[in-house]
Amino acid sequence: NDDHIRGKADAKITILEYSDLECPFCKKFHDTMNQVVAANTDTVRWVYRHFPLDGLHNQARPEAEASECAAEQGKFWEFVDEIFKRTPSNDGLDLTTLPDIAKTAGVKDINKFNECVSAKKFAQAVQDDSVDAQSAGGRGTPYSILIGPNGQEIPINGALPLESIQSAINSL
Repeated sequence: NDDHIRGKADAKITILEYSDLECPFCKKFHDTMNQVVAANTDTVRWVYRHFPLDGLHNQARPEAEASECAAEQGKFWEFVDEIFKRTPSNDGLDLTTLPDIAKTAGVKDINKFNECVSAKKFAQAVQDDSVDAQSAGGRGTPYSILIGPNGQEIPINGALPLESIQSAINSL
């Protein structure tokens, strides 16, 4: 119930992605995943979870927490899309722009958003996603698992191109 899903909630195929908002490969893969969902509207749902690589990207965790604050107001995907649109990656995004990003994403109550971010309200949720990613086999980002209609699992390491993801989907 806490997952962020793009695509039909009852789609037969799930792509569970663990991502880092400051990872340049995740930024590239985000575009690929948008294409995957657009090309497979009835069959694929994309589930997004956080996997900030703190040793590489100091800003990924606060950005992930901020995305959850945007989600609290129904704007998770819009916020994440805007982060990936703006960030040059590798801690290049100015964290003071997060409220502006939230406004652009359609977050209505910026004071509530700022309070949420300051309080680190979703720190544990982001940490839980990160632990889940490691338990699922994630060692880097993006790390995804393609889950078929019968529970088959295909790990996807890295930012594979659209053709590779589509081929894996077609195999299921």
